[in-house]
Amino acid sequence: MVSVPVDLDPDAHEAPHHLAIDSVSKSVFVALAFPPEAKKDAKKDPHGSHGNGVDLGKLARLDLGTLAVRESRDVDENPGDVVLTHDRRRVLVTHFDMKRAMDVAARGGASPSTMFAHLVVFDAKDMRRVGDRAVCVAPHGVTITKDDKTAFVACYGSDELAIVDLAGDGFPTSRIPLGAMQGVPGVPRFGPYSATLSPDERLVVVADLEGQDVRVLDREVRRFLPDKSVPLAAKAFMPAFVDSHTLLVPMQSPDGLARIDLDQAKVVRRTSFPKEQCSLPHVVRVATDGRAYLVCEGDHRSAGSVLEIDATTLDVKKTWKVGTYPDGLAFGDD
Repeated sequence: MVSVPVDLDPDAHEAPHHLAIDSVSKSVFVALAFPPEAKKDAKKDPHGSHGNGVDLGKLARLDLGTLAVRESRDVDENPGDVVLTHDRRRVLVTHFDMKRAMDVAARGGASPSTMFAHLVVFDAKDMRRVGDRAVCVAPHGVTITKDDKTAFVACYGSDELAIVDLAGDGFPTSRIPLGAMQGVPGVPRFGPYSATLSPDERLVVVADLEGQDVRVLDREVRRFLPDKSVPLAAKAFMPAFVDSHTLLVPMQSPDGLARIDLDQAKVVRRTSFPKEQCSLPHVVRVATDGRAYLVCEGDHRSAGSVLEIDATTLDVKKTWKVGTYPDGLAFGDD
């Protein structure tokens, strides 16, 4: 394992957040947020203010072999998810900008659209900014169809799923509420954090932090299916499909991992881990060979971990200690 610091500005507090890999061009794209420095005597973790940064973020391109920074571009405050289109031509960056929403709400009387943060699109070859679109309040997780024409974005701050036409001029966007009882903009009831396409691309699974469940959108009818929602009694973060109907979901408060059968809309297996092995599970990824991996944030002060998980039994097969507060995992063969 190689560990390399990403330090574009020695005087700044960079916080790498999510990444995408292009194995053809040997590039790693990573978002850098600049949250306020934590006070030395603060009880909360130094990344606890994610979503509340006031400085512009960065999209950095690293060399896959050395992890050296090749170049970087400005993005908006509080960059969230980073994804590469399947044709490797474009990089998409969302912005989990809750500070924008809170500032607008505090002033009062403004349209909810003034809380919207951007989806920004870059050319993956020359890092040119292709365009952007204000999509919703505090957009975070994003997933893209295999034809690279449509992006689905989880809108944490407005309890919506945004559907973005990546082929249209100006990226036309529509939004679908997660349920009938949405919170007010900036104060979500469901708090969708991620969006995940099923292998056949018929369904979009949205994982909720505040609602503590997963919800399923049927793309054909463009609505969420109430009978397919699965309550978890824990915050659901960034899941992954094992096959066409099986989902692995990392959870926090309480920590754990759930295996869900979407056809039956129920949890078929659930497990927890010793804190020294995995604290605060954040994201699951399943490689093309079927092996499943779980990223665990840890206590945000010392090393986090990555676990290889048996996708059926949820048993731990292997553990790696990594850096402080890991929250992303990418494969070069996606």
